[in-house]
Amino acid sequence: MNRIFWLVLQQTVNVAFRKGGGAFGTLAFYVIIFTLLTFALGPEQITLRAGAVFCIALLLANITALPLLFERDHEDGTIEQFLLQPVLLELLVLAKICGQWVASVVPLLVVSPLLAVMANLSFEQAVRPLLMLVLASPTVVALGAVAAALTLGSRRGGLLQALVVMPLYIPVLIFASTLEGEGAYYMLGGMLCAIVPLSCYISAALIRVSQD
Repeated sequence: MNRIFWLVLQQTVNVAFRKGGGAFGTLAFYVIIFTLLTFALGPEQITLRAGAVFCIALLLANITALPLLFERDHEDGTIEQFLLQPVLLELLVLAKICGQWVASVVPLLVVSPLLAVMANLSFEQAVRPLLMLVLASPTVVALGAVAAALTLGSRRGGLLQALVVMPLYIPVLIFASTLEGEGAYYMLGGMLCAIVPLSCYISAALIRVSQD
């Protein structure tokens, strides 16, 4: 069971970094969105709205990676093989979510301190938004997995995924960008603990329905 989990996670990461895999495109989109918002807000507002800017850039960049989460596995028959494995499909979905987080979000987290320096944020001003990103990003990927599973096999899936997932991102954006103090960390941590397992069950159920 553990072997299959790690194989799926590794396969997800490897595919994301191949040519056309989308990981580098997601990173470039994240940098572009953050840069545009930084110039639009100006040096004074960016210090006040840094959390919102980082969060918006993360949410929009993650949307670009959604079509590749399950769609390729659906096209090449990997999803059908998942259903035949002696492992819970929910566990394999968790492996996909973890692999997607490693491939698409970890590079964003690595680049974010450099973006904070570019925006002329002090250490204190940059620490809170970056911690918020660490807590919010697994929830963002998990919600994206639900949208990807819901639109699996449909035409114009990318557009449908964006329409489905954007309302789900609103609570994450609110808690990550507006709440202050420890309450924000508790809320984002609670969302992470609740939404990630729940999204595995929902995504697995949607995948089973799509294969019937």
